[in-house]
Amino acid sequence: MFDPPMEFSRNRLAVAVTAVVVGGVIVAACGDRGSGPTPITDTPQYGVRDSAGVKIAENPRPSTDSRLGWTVGAEPLASIGTTEATADFQLHGVEDATRLADGRIVVANGGSMELLVFEETGQYRTAWGGEGEGPGEFRDMNRVRPWATDSLIADDPEQGRISAFDLEGNHGWTVSLRGRSETTGIVASGVQAIRGMMGLAMSPDVVIGILPDGTLFTRDAEFWRTSGFWRQDHAYALRTVDGDTRASLGKHPGPQTFSGGSYTQGNMTYFVPLRHPFGQTTYTTVWGDLAVIGRTEAYELKAYRSDGSLARIVRRDYEPRTPTQAEQDARLRRHVATLSAERRATLVEMAPNVPLVDAFPAFAGAVGDALGHLWIAEFERPGEEHDGMLWTVFDREGRVLGLVETPEGLTIFEIGPDYILAKVTDDLDIEYVRLWELTRSQ
Repeated sequence: MFDPPMEFSRNRLAVAVTAVVVGGVIVAACGDRGSGPTPITDTPQYGVRDSAGVKIAENPRPSTDSRLGWTVGAEPLASIGTTEATADFQLHGVEDATRLADGRIVVANGGSMELLVFEETGQYRTAWGGEGEGPGEFRDMNRVRPWATDSLIADDPEQGRISAFDLEGNHGWTVSLRGRSETTGIVASGVQAIRGMMGLAMSPDVVIGILPDGTLFTRDAEFWRTSGFWRQDHAYALRTVDGDTRASLGKHPGPQTFSGGSYTQGNMTYFVPLRHPFGQTTYTTVWGDLAVIGRTEAYELKAYRSDGSLARIVRRDYEPRTPTQAEQDARLRRHVATLSAERRATLVEMAPNVPLVDAFPAFAGAVGDALGHLWIAEFERPGEEHDGMLWTVFDREGRVLGLVETPEGLTIFEIGPDYILAKVTDDLDIEYVRLWELTRSQ
């Protein structure tokens, strides 16, 4: 799944507003770090080789004007969401969606804290769950993913738990994923912020995805600092559905973020953490039966088995480059123009203090598809923008197949054998979940 860039909880007790800039994709602690990108000192030998049981794939970069031949339909097959929707199924704060085997689409709708169920055509059918703290209820929403062949799982990061439902919406069980955090000196959002200021140290895990054997791929929750240029380390793990840790995958840094402004509305003060427009981060996804972690300092992704052992390393050539001040200023101006007046004024004041980074990210997102391919989003540097989003697609062994374009502005939830399920947000901030046909040429 396309890992969103460390978004904060959409909680009714909001104490922060996040201003996020992502280079072309809307995609997301203390102690020992996980292993970072492996230093590469020699000229790569392209192909797949074995190194102590780990398959290492070295790839050249495809020509920018080449295409694999896979195409996305010009118009969606189904579109969910409308400006005239009733309160029963108005989309707001959509965090994830999945398509069931019978064609139904289930949407994790954070605005209503419900799993909204739609027919394959996009017609509303029913809702499961709801806001609350009881069994099968939610205070926050993140992932909804199929579980086994007859169920699905939805996680609630705020309460640190996951709930299972059968395919008729009947609640089956709820399990805690809350773990002890060693983080100090930082504050979480929403209710976690209140608990953090009270000195409590319980930190919920967030589900990234589910491996075929039922293993949960998780990371700990996001926090933020109120000032300075910073990155938070996140602990990644593979866990059983009972909440037990099978293997730790180490700690990897989140997005480079600048906090330096705030504004007040009524009796509330809103801090404005700004994700750096060219900052480094970590992306994750499930790729077949492997959990993938990629840090954008280099074009390298590491794939782990459900027991935590390293199975594959995938690399691709890219040319590092340092952003200029003019490029950063232009990207910030473009983002500021989309904001409300209150937030715009705060960010205009912050922008001159945002530091330059050493290099553009090597890539901008990761998605594993239903047929075992790994899709890696290209980071759009200034002057290299495309009409849509460009992806490098790798086969099951980690070999480059070629480049594929998808429509601009998609938050991709799922790539099936012949479809893409994603969210789109229009100029009025109306959210839509749409299903596109994906044609794969032979």
